[in-house]
Amino acid sequence: MRRILLNSMASVLSWPVAHYIRRKRDGLHELSEPLPSSHRAILESFFDLSDLDRVRIVVQDPLPIPDERFRQLGQLLGLDVPNASLIAGITFDHVIAARSPMPAAMVFHELVHVVQFRLLGIGPFARLYTRGLLSTGRYDDIPLERCAYELEARFEMGLPPFSVEAEVTTWIERERF
Repeated sequence: MRRILLNSMASVLSWPVAHYIRRKRDGLHELSEPLPSSHRAILESFFDLSDLDRVRIVVQDPLPIPDERFRQLGQLLGLDVPNASLIAGITFDHVIAARSPMPAAMVFHELVHVVQFRLLGIGPFARLYTRGLLSTGRYDDIPLERCAYELEARFEMGLPPFSVEAEVTTWIERERF
């Protein structure tokens, strides 16, 4: 019963989330730039070249994310939503916004979300993200975030290159999101 309720709530709430993602992506696109070649050289062993070609980066402070009222609403619902001022970067489909130039590991993490968006689509991504937050109650425990953190950790450990697309596809097939 709880799962049905969570899925229903996520479906209802995901529409405005998906709309927000599209609006921010479209608004930031003209301000964005391609992935810097220094990061591209480091990341091309992990990501499909089409993802590296289409990703766009915007450095902007403050980040274009919901204000404190959103966080307060989340807290009223018992959710652990991070303070917007502590968020270093956010991905809107294929546009990554960051407060300052990003180190390679942060770009890697955000690029995992770019792959998730491409494979899932904006609507399903928004639904799964919303359901993840509602079901776990914590931002860090959202399965889409856990996937990005786990793959980022493997990247930072200096292990041999792997296909992020294959890893995300496995998460999708095993319904880990």
